[in-house]
Order: sequence, then C-alpha cells, then structure tokens
Amino acid sequence: MSIKSLQADVLIIGAGPAGLTAGLYAARAGKKALILEGSGPSRLEIAYKLENYPGFPSIDSRELLDIIRGQALSFGAEVVPGDAIAYALDGDRKYVTTKDAVIEAGAVILATGKPFPKERMIPGEDRLVGQGVSYCATCDGPLFRGSTVAAVGHSEEALEDVQALQAMGCRVLWAPGKAGGAADSPAARALEEKGVAVRRDGKIKEIRGDERVESVLVEGPLGAEVVPVSAVFIFREIPAGPLFERAGIVLDDKQCVAVDRFQRTNIPGVFAAGDITCGGLQVVAAAGEGCVAAIQALVYLRK
Repeated sequence: MSIKSLQADVLIIGAGPAGLTAGLYAARAGKKALILEGSGPSRLEIAYKLENYPGFPSIDSRELLDIIRGQALSFGAEVVPGDAIAYALDGDRKYVTTKDAVIEAGAVILATGKPFPKERMIPGEDRLVGQGVSYCATCDGPLFRGSTVAAVGHSEEALEDVQALQAMGCRVLWAPGKAGGAADSPAARALEEKGVAVRRDGKIKEIRGDERVESVLVEGPLGAEVVPVSAVFIFREIPAGPLFERAGIVLDDKQCVAVDRFQRTNIPGVFAAGDITCGGLQVVAAAGEGCVAAIQALVYLRK
C-alpha cells in the first residue's frame, strides 16, 4: 500500500463540532483546511435530543452534526478519513501520519474528543507507544520480520492486520480480547494452519519491558503466562493521550490537553478545542473553542 502525501494550511484532527467549526472558519478565511476524521464516532453521532444548543429549541444530535459538516464543506473544507498514529509538531511545518498518508500543515488543531480512558488501555501500553507498541501493522510490521509479536483486537480490521503481519514474516500471537468476532471466522482458522497462535480465550493483561516491549502477560482459562514478544499491535480506537505526550504536548492529570484562553497548547502552531481540553463538555462550548482555535491558527499563519 502506497503512502500518500497531503498538504494543508490548517490540519484539524477530529470531525466533531469543535473540529468541523474550526474547519468552517479556516476554510471561510480562504485557507486550505483539511479535517481528519477518525474511526471513533463523535458523541453527536450517538442519537439524542439536544435542547440547549442556541438557536435550536430541540434538535437531533446527528442532524446538528450534519448541518455543521455541510456548512464546513460549503466553504471548501475537506474531510478525509484516517486515524493519526504519529505527530511531528516541533518545527515550522507540522507532520501528522496516518496508516496511508503523511499530512503536512502550517498549523494543527487537535479536536479528537475526550481522550481514551486509561483504564481501558492495557497496562504498559501508554508507556511503550512507539517502543514496540504500535497501532499500524502496515507501518511497523516490517520492522519485526522474523520476530514474535502479539496482536490485540477482534474486528475484521484486526483480522486483516494479523494476516498482514503473518505475510510479512512475523510470528504472531493473536489474543482478540473477547470471544466471537473475526477470530472465530474461517479466515482465522486458516491463519492458525499457517502458524498464527490464536488465543480466543486469552487476554493480554500487561505489556512488559523497560526501554522496549519485551513480553506480554496473557491470562487464560488455565492461568496466566508470560510470553516473550518484540512488539504488540493493538487494533482498536487509537488512544490520543500517549501519542500527544510523545509529540511533546502537555496534558493535565486527567489526560486533557492543556490550553490557554486562546486554545494554544505549549507548542507554537498547535491548538486544541472541544472535549479534549475538558473545558465544558458541552456542544456549544466545543463549537466555540473550535472557532477560537481556528482564528488563532490564522493569526499564527500570518506571522
């Protein structure tokens, strides 16, 4: 799979009310605004009635999201699918990597929504991101050809990525994390015949290692065992917090991005808006922060 190269004046990570509003303002100002829409749904996509959004006495949450999205697109903002898996934000030009693209931008607005709760992560995962913990088989799999790696995830995408790891020459231990799903499919049985160890009843309870991934603790019906591995590939919604920290962005003790009153993070040219800042967790607050972030991004680009 070839890696695309994309460019934008303002790159917005997230397509909820904060991200779409930021894209609307940036595009309306004549800038090339690219909105990266991740696989995780916006809270507004979970249908409910909104009765406190100004101008609408009552509106379906999805309908409101569609209205904001349409308005952003009408001004020229572009929405592209993809989850950010790496950030390089220190320079004048910012770079964000997805599974199939490298996006270059002059300014970045983080609007990914509430960070992935740490209690849902595997112990050791956040500490070893980029040191053997990966969320992209096609990106990092070739680095571990000939090595034993663990894989976590039960979706069809997880199955495809396990197939990719096996085809790249990795020895794969696949612990789906829960029963059913793609791990019980004929394709998964075929992988077992090719040497993939599928632990359908096993769960990876801990990722271990000092500087790099060294092993995983696998718990199953017969007890727990430590399995030496060189990497752990995790196929589910990507936790933003550890990736932000590796990029040098300051988070608070609740894993919220720290911003000032102008939505600026500690890195020049990088802004944050919406639930990720834990400012109010209200749709109108997210939209307002998206507006401020976009205006400040425009100011930054003029310097």
